[in-house]
Amino acid sequence: MSFITQVTISIVIYFIIRFFYQKERSLYVSLYVSAFSYILIYLLTYEVITILPTIHFMVTGLSLLFIFIAYNEILILERKVRKIKLGDLASIEPFSIERNYKIVFKLLGMGLLFLSLALISGLSMQSIFTANLIFKAVFTFIAWLIFVITVLGVKYFNFPIKYGTRSLFIAMWAVLGAYFMNSYIIGS
Repeated sequence: MSFITQVTISIVIYFIIRFFYQKERSLYVSLYVSAFSYILIYLLTYEVITILPTIHFMVTGLSLLFIFIAYNEILILERKVRKIKLGDLASIEPFSIERNYKIVFKLLGMGLLFLSLALISGLSMQSIFTANLIFKAVFTFIAWLIFVITVLGVKYFNFPIKYGTRSLFIAMWAVLGAYFMNSYIIGS
């Protein structure tokens, strides 16, 4: 079973739990179960486990999982906000927009942390620093810079968390795109 298949199965598990378990804590339950299922699927798939590659693929998969979950949560949140703006208050359960944006912001921060751990474990597996690894390090540094600026802006300069979450989300997709396109361009 490939790495992408394992991540996809975990994302599907997240969607299934999120759809059928419609409680206030369904995000946390589905997040923990899907992350645990990814780790379990990975460990059951590979019989020979070496520490560094295992850590590298686990944190890379978890970063993808967290980013996809944050993407879904942003879509759910934007749909609810749009319904409120249109005046459709009957079908909306009470929720705090600001609190949900903060939760998504934390999810993206965790995804960035896992992505950084993937970079560190990838760097430690390589003895030669190739252009591929240097590009990944630069893009991860840029994403961390955006994250820190956004956190400081939200905390000290009254930057709306909604825009901070959106900008960090775009930065995370740019980093992931750079990771995959960099491997494709350098590999060809």
